[in-house]
Amino acid sequence: MPRTEAEMRDRISDLPDSLLLHILSFLPAKEAVATCLLSKRWRPLWFSLPTLELHRQDFQKFTFFHKFVDKMLNLVDLKAVKKFVFDCEYYKSRESFRPWKINEWINAVIINKVEHLELHLYLGKNDYELPSNIFTAKNIKVLKLSGRVIVGSTLSHVNLSLLQVLHLKYVRFPDFRSLGILLSGCVLLRDLVISYVFLDGYPPLSYYPPLDIGGLHHLVTADVPQFLLPLKVFSNATFLRFRLV
Repeated sequence: MPRTEAEMRDRISDLPDSLLLHILSFLPAKEAVATCLLSKRWRPLWFSLPTLELHRQDFQKFTFFHKFVDKMLNLVDLKAVKKFVFDCEYYKSRESFRPWKINEWINAVIINKVEHLELHLYLGKNDYELPSNIFTAKNIKVLKLSGRVIVGSTLSHVNLSLLQVLHLKYVRFPDFRSLGILLSGCVLLRDLVISYVFLDGYPPLSYYPPLDIGGLHHLVTADVPQFLLPLKVFSNATFLRFRLV
């Protein structure tokens, strides 16, 4: 006898938890939670989501977004979270900017050995200084930073021994040396994108000689400012793009 439409629709619930979690990992956190609440079979899954994608634009008010992020990180099993994407953009002065709370959320996923970390912060006139432990998180394999974010002047040691992907856009460094320290600590880097990077109170990147950081022998793709690095760094790259800034 042919299966009814309802029976056909429910076949997805017969899939193992690992596959259902993989499906949910493609959804932003708000949609993943809403999907899990539709069925008793799915309901426990959101506590073990491998991906948390948190987007400010999915919420009508910043206060709702803040409460949702706080509750998610308090309830989910952070040891299961391998990918954390935090995308926050607002321009209203009445919305409270709490850098200490963002630090708390980032620290929580780093302590629990997140492997993929993305921070996209466009916070109006507010700058956000990155917590220094991001640059010593040995489990991170993908790091993407963009927006009004600052690498602090205390950066003196970088140990991103497993990092393979590094994307920097509109990131501000205290000086040219700090940018060199960061790149020197990424020995397994395969994919490098640097665009519109600024130095605090210093001339633009084009005023400096190429960074002498040794060889990035695993580099496959690079999209970087012209003359930032010596050509020998790109000896193994298969895709290379030079920017003016």
